[in-house]
Amino acid sequence: DKVMIALLTGLAAAVAGAPAATPTSCGPCVAADMVWCYHDDTCYPHGSAEDRLPFACPGTNDCAASDCDCKSCDETKCQPAIPNAQSCHGYNCSVNGQYCSPKVPGSSGNGFCCDAGQWVAGICTPPNPLVNATPSQLHLGLGINPGEMTLSWASANATGATVHYGPIGSGLTSVAGGDTRALNVAGARFTHTATMINLTEGGEYQYYVDGYTQKFNFTFRHAHQPGRVNKHIIFGDMGSAHAYSLCLACTGDPVCDAATCATNKTSVGLIAETDADMFLHLGDFAYNFDTNNGELGDQFMRNIEQVAAKVPYMVSHGNHEDSSTNLAHYIERFRAMPSNAVPPTFKAATGETTNTLYYSWDAGLVHYIAISTELWFGVGDLSVNKATMLKWLEADLQAANANRDKVPWVIAHGHRDIYCSTSDDSDCNTLGDAGKVRLDLEPLFYKYGLDLWINGHEHSYERTYPLYKGKSVASNINPPSTIYIVTGAAGSPEMHEGFDNQQPSWSAFRSNTFGYSRMHVYNSSHLYWEQVQTDPTLFPGSDYGRVIDSTWIVQDKHGPFDPSRAPKGTAFPIGDESPERSQDHWEPLLKKFGVDDGSNRAMSAIIRDYKAFHGEAAFAAVEDKLLRYVNAREGGASTYEDVRGDGSSSGSWLRWKGL
Repeated sequence: DKVMIALLTGLAAAVAGAPAATPTSCGPCVAADMVWCYHDDTCYPHGSAEDRLPFACPGTNDCAASDCDCKSCDETKCQPAIPNAQSCHGYNCSVNGQYCSPKVPGSSGNGFCCDAGQWVAGICTPPNPLVNATPSQLHLGLGINPGEMTLSWASANATGATVHYGPIGSGLTSVAGGDTRALNVAGARFTHTATMINLTEGGEYQYYVDGYTQKFNFTFRHAHQPGRVNKHIIFGDMGSAHAYSLCLACTGDPVCDAATCATNKTSVGLIAETDADMFLHLGDFAYNFDTNNGELGDQFMRNIEQVAAKVPYMVSHGNHEDSSTNLAHYIERFRAMPSNAVPPTFKAATGETTNTLYYSWDAGLVHYIAISTELWFGVGDLSVNKATMLKWLEADLQAANANRDKVPWVIAHGHRDIYCSTSDDSDCNTLGDAGKVRLDLEPLFYKYGLDLWINGHEHSYERTYPLYKGKSVASNINPPSTIYIVTGAAGSPEMHEGFDNQQPSWSAFRSNTFGYSRMHVYNSSHLYWEQVQTDPTLFPGSDYGRVIDSTWIVQDKHGPFDPSRAPKGTAFPIGDESPERSQDHWEPLLKKFGVDDGSNRAMSAIIRDYKAFHGEAAFAAVEDKLLRYVNAREGGASTYEDVRGDGSSSGSWLRWKGL
């Protein structure tokens, strides 16, 4: 009998102190009086090195005394603990369900305690500190006029929206009154904006908000100063939890504020980039703004305050801001962006407000154009839609070209992809979402000589060579067409997919490790691009902050591209998958779980061969192990991204499980 053989094997292994054969469920482990380590689906003896939390489930059907959540061993594998909750380890929660305490009559007995706040839909959610009316969530933005910097924040009060500012050491005698609006969808709070004026280029300033005792410093940098390199930090898709790029201390806990980040290495990550001229977040915030009546959005804004209160935090709109409540939160929280959109207003769930779905601004030698790729996918109102944006965009590109003697670099950004190769779903498919956006934008970009397009959405990084209509050239010296960059891996609860499709000939480098981008603008002709890895999940801490890709982009003649120089070939031979062109986040674990064949080929080729030999279901089981392993290490409840046929990144994880 196969079951009896498995049980005897397990018992023999227990005697020998060695692991039993992989059981694929915890039932055999229970029957053999062993512990089941869910990260590798293996039975281990009690008292072994593997018999420790959070990797092992006890030999019982009820796993409430561990950091696992086994509903029943014969039907459900152990899953990571409830986000933010702590297991009681022989204790129960107190009567109010918030704290672990010795077992007492009337306690909940569920094994998990929400000592961070309150239970909301099965998630332990921190309390909303807005109830004390203290202003928080401060973030700067570049103003629409020279010498201006905007400040935005939130509070529970409609009053006290005043900023005091001035040069450091001056006594902060300047005062800016704030514009206050109610953000009363998905919770209730007030958002405030104020504009600091008459700022001097390169001047160092200090400010504080009425009701908030902390003072912040910033250096005003808007125009380019000859001889000074401008640094812009660019990334997309960062949640409140799993915000790995923010600092090394961030985990699956949604709280990763200044106090959290101060507990670990502070010389790396976004918190170490506050000497930058600007941050640019390419959509998908908090995951999501409206969760738990907007409290998760509040926490996200508190998390980024440690950088955004010191450096302008510019934004564009992502698909996680598409719902009416999330869109209202996005627009109201960032309504101080320097909008020059036509029409100038947008009707959100909160009423008529500033149209920040698309707008443009100058930062030194760069003209930035923010667009909403979500207008291709149903977002909009009666007066703001894809057609109005495209009309505005062409006019803005024309004006930017006329000003290239002063501001030579023109860079557009949004959320969804135009070119990418992460997976063969509709995100990157020519006939899917990428194709829809590309059809309208690529001709305009080529006509007006757009230098770079930058987007998030894919939770990965990818840089192309100059590219037009699928053709490319292997040089960034005087590019004959636009370069496309995906940088959407700042960190969120939606984990990376492995690369399994063949890397296209136009793809210079791709990686699905967590990270962010640095862009150094040296002068009118030279720009230096870097990708910084910030992945604490499967890589050593010494790798955090490591530059994994870099390139110079040199353009001596900005302006419309010359059709006679349009790319006509391929940057790499079709079918080339040189390992140095890519990096897979999952590679360390793919080796551990036997997928890597040791051939030193690109992981995408190895994964395809594994699927061909073992089948899709076998690789889905490996993916299941990978995800549960990371969840056990980092906490929280990650899922895989981009798993629906429509390419959405909404956290659904049915397709990869074959359901």
